[in-house]
Amino acid sequence: MNKSTSREIDPVMQNFQNSQQIMQENLIRQREAQKQLSNAVLYSSYQGLDSLSVLQRENFGIRKLEKDSLIYIGLNTQMKILKNYFLQNNHDDSLRIAFKSPDNLTVFIHDFESKGDLVQNLKSLKRGSDFLKHKVENTIGQLKAISYKIKRGNKKYNGYVLCFQVADFQNYYEFESDQLTPATLKIRAIDFFAQNMKETKK
Repeated sequence: MNKSTSREIDPVMQNFQNSQQIMQENLIRQREAQKQLSNAVLYSSYQGLDSLSVLQRENFGIRKLEKDSLIYIGLNTQMKILKNYFLQNNHDDSLRIAFKSPDNLTVFIHDFESKGDLVQNLKSLKRGSDFLKHKVENTIGQLKAISYKIKRGNKKYNGYVLCFQVADFQNYYEFESDQLTPATLKIRAIDFFAQNMKETKK
């Protein structure tokens, strides 16, 4: 008697295992696609986000704030985000949080370990857009301020980013708008930092 036949895999079990593997691969692809959509959703207009149902917003990891809120962005640092802003807090990749104001100012906060060039890393963060140009506005110690312009689809956005290098860690506070001029955007960014960053007591 040939004993090898007893070791043959049951065709039904084999089909089940194959279907399970295909389902897992599809789920991974769906999650990756959802992540990419989630990262891009704040490029929609405020009115567009406001028209989404609560469930749709949850699927994108965003919510509309019902009151002014303090959000931790570091061990000893909080940021005040105002009522009616849309907040995204997915803990996704290097994106710590993002939010959008009723007048369509969008802010992205990225942080990650890197010793790389700040400008090149900024371009990598904007890889889903056409990075049209940039200008280093100021460099003070570990801080670099950069104005830039990107294009997504048929829209162009002005950007102003404050980049920090602390040891092997980099932080990017990116302010973007398809409506504000570069000069106005810079003022909004600096004012936002002055008015909404809160150091907590140790």
